[in-house]
Amino acid sequence: MSGSISMHPFLVDDVLSKVYYKGLPSQPPLIATTKPGPFEPPTGPEAYTIPKELSLTAMAINWSSLDVLHITSVGELSGPPIVWIGVEFGALSFQEGSAVAINYHTVIKSYGIHDYYVEIRESRIMFFNPVSVDHPIFTACAPYTATLGIPIAPNNRPWIEGTGGFYLSAARSDKNIYLVTARHVVLPVDYHDNKEYYRQNNRRRGEEVLVLGTGAFQKALANIDYEIRCQVLITHAKAWIKSTQGIDDPISVIGRKEAETRLEGLRALHQEITSHWVAKEKRVIGQLIWAPPITLSTKPGQYTLDLAVIKINPGKLDADNYHGNTINVGTNYPHQQFMDKVYLNYTSPTSFKFPRSRLVKLEAQVPESALVNSPMVDANRDPCLVVFKNGARTGTTLGRANNVSSYTRTYFAGHYQESREWPVYPTDKYSGPFSTKGDSGSCVADAYSPIGGIITGGSGATDSCDITYVTPISFIMDLLHDTKHFKNAHLNRTLAYNGVLVSR
Repeated sequence: MSGSISMHPFLVDDVLSKVYYKGLPSQPPLIATTKPGPFEPPTGPEAYTIPKELSLTAMAINWSSLDVLHITSVGELSGPPIVWIGVEFGALSFQEGSAVAINYHTVIKSYGIHDYYVEIRESRIMFFNPVSVDHPIFTACAPYTATLGIPIAPNNRPWIEGTGGFYLSAARSDKNIYLVTARHVVLPVDYHDNKEYYRQNNRRRGEEVLVLGTGAFQKALANIDYEIRCQVLITHAKAWIKSTQGIDDPISVIGRKEAETRLEGLRALHQEITSHWVAKEKRVIGQLIWAPPITLSTKPGQYTLDLAVIKINPGKLDADNYHGNTINVGTNYPHQQFMDKVYLNYTSPTSFKFPRSRLVKLEAQVPESALVNSPMVDANRDPCLVVFKNGARTGTTLGRANNVSSYTRTYFAGHYQESREWPVYPTDKYSGPFSTKGDSGSCVADAYSPIGGIITGGSGATDSCDITYVTPISFIMDLLHDTKHFKNAHLNRTLAYNGVLVSR
């Protein structure tokens, strides 16, 4: 774009407020915009509002819930840069919002920044407080495996759920395996008791962590029951086909045997779970060992700190169920659709290959330099980093990590505090949200397969977030290395056998 964007007051109304952001995951209500003519009502016999999708750019400012991006209509190659400000519901009328947007536009322009618009929408910042799972999201066996993305819950609050992040080894003489997640997943967000948790006395029972809270366990078991019923129907159908087509029909015979084999496996799994997993004590995976205070900061090199480390109990991991830092990408995406979202632009240099096992082994960590100098571009050639995760609530999703920091303003510990975030957007309008409540703590990996960080929150008008906020792995590891116990911590996939640490 060339020249300066002229600015004329435009007052939003109720109709425009409700439809302006159609296509974004939470469809937040528009409060104000500095665009002189932001919307043309749809016309014609099929008068549909043109959906919007998020696009990235390079500009930043620190105010409230603030993100810097493009917001374009689907099919457009580019759009005007947007300084996107989120305010609490009911905080501003349309008229007040218009005055605020124009004022911020003027302030930013005074710094010599031109060719952009300011838009204000109603949106809340969420810590992603864990919630009960209300629908099954994994295949029958997935919740009972040790790959990344397992649903976890504190033993003293089993009705809520978050997600286990990534595995960590403390190295040296410590043969334990640790699981990193967000603090608010395993400890209540207590603004008056936001102090370091450190379990010093290993003889006393600490805060226990479960695989599958109460609701999640019930839903996972119901999912198996449902699949068993489906398999019974399939088996009967194939048997009927066989009886009508003749006993020598090979296709019917093979199909029936496959269905019966799967049915037997599901019944065996159901028996195993109801025999050994129903009691909550049987689902304890480990003990909370350390959780620093939740800290919000915008200082150079700092991000939102929302971290907890869980020590896995002996005997919970073995050679059969432990794959180290491996994400099961599940069945949300067919092979080609997954790859299409990884390669948003054919010029992107990633060498990611879709594994036949759907198990993606994560090696090393995303370097801090990649957060700013993104090695990839999206379909609009905007810098980004394609990332993916497996969360307890939404399963596997892909997104685009911005190379410009976002900033949040949260009422915390009695006053408003600002914090720096690494933002992730949906890959396109059709992708849906990258995360939602219950995905807190999820490990985010990039298209080169290193660990990128963990999810701590997001912003949006509903539980479906337009933007997900991630704490980078470089920040987390630097913090761990500054502690006595984890100063030699690493991400290598290791497992102890009879006291001997073995590389995987």
